[in-house]
Amino acid sequence: MLVYDPATNPLNNNEWAFPLTECIHIAAMAFSIGTIALVDLRLLGLGLTKQTAAQLARSTEIWTLAGLVGVITSGLLIFSSDPVHYLHNGPFQFKMGMLLAGIVFHYTGHRQVALSGRRGARAWLIACVSLLLWLSLVFAGIFIAFV
Repeated sequence: MLVYDPATNPLNNNEWAFPLTECIHIAAMAFSIGTIALVDLRLLGLGLTKQTAAQLARSTEIWTLAGLVGVITSGLLIFSSDPVHYLHNGPFQFKMGMLLAGIVFHYTGHRQVALSGRRGARAWLIACVSLLLWLSLVFAGIFIAFV
C-alpha cells in the first residue's frame, strides 16, 4: 500500500523551497486578482476611466490567465507538502470552493458583462459579486495557517 510521507516532499526538505513557493503563490494571486479587480472597478465606474471595461478585459485577459495558472500550479505544490492537513482544514476547503466559484463566475457571467460594454445595475452587481468572491478567497487563504 502506498502511503504519502510529507518528509519526502522537496518542499519540506529544503529550507527555502516552501517559502519561495508561497511567495510565488501570493504574487500570482495578487497578479490575477489584481487584473480582475481592475475590470471590476471599471464596471463600478471607478479606476481607469480612460478605458472601457471591455478594453480593460481584453488587455488583461492573458495576464489574468497567466496569474491563475501560476496560482494553481504553486497551490498544488503547496498542497503536496501536507495534503492531509489541507484536506481537513476548513478555511482551505472554503478557499477551494471560492476558487472554483470565482473561476466559473469570471469566465461566464463576468466576462460576458465586461466584454459587452454594458453599464448599469447588472454590471454593478456582477462587479460586486466578483470582488466579494475573490476577496473571500484571499481571506480564507490567510486563515489556513491559523486552523
